[in-house]
Amino acid sequence: MNPYTLYQQQPVPSWTRIDMLLALFDGGIARCEQALAAMERQDRRTARNLLVKARLIVLGLASGVVPDGDRVTTTLLQLYEYAQHALGQGSVEDVRGALNVLRILREGFQKIRDEAVDLERRGLIPPISSTATLQTLA
Repeated sequence: MNPYTLYQQQPVPSWTRIDMLLALFDGGIARCEQALAAMERQDRRTARNLLVKARLIVLGLASGVVPDGDRVTTTLLQLYEYAQHALGQGSVEDVRGALNVLRILREGFQKIRDEAVDLERRGLIPPISSTATLQTLA
C-alpha cells in the first residue's frame, strides 16, 4: 500500500485546547533555552534561528487571544508583546526575561488544565482543530 495512503488512514490525535496551549509553551520555552545555550557558546546563527522560532510560537499564542477588552486578555496580550519584543532584541537578559514570562504563563495554564479539559469535554469550551495549530510548533 502507498505510504501516503497509510499516513492518511492514521487516526488524528485528539488534543484539547489546553494541551495544545501547553505544547506551544513547551516549544517556546525549549527554543529559548536552546537559544541561550547557543548564545553561551557564541553560536549566533543558531541562536538567531531559535529566537525566530520562539517568536513565531509566541505569535501563535497571541493569535489565540480574542482582544475583547477584558483585563485578563489585555494582560495576556501585553505579556506576549513583551516576550515578542524581548526575543527580537536578542540579548541574553532579554531572552531570559521572555523565558521567565513564558514559564510563569505555562505554570498558570498547567494549574487550570484539569478544569479546562472538563469544560471542553462538556462542550462549554469548543474543541480545537489540531491540524492547523500543530503546524505552529515546527
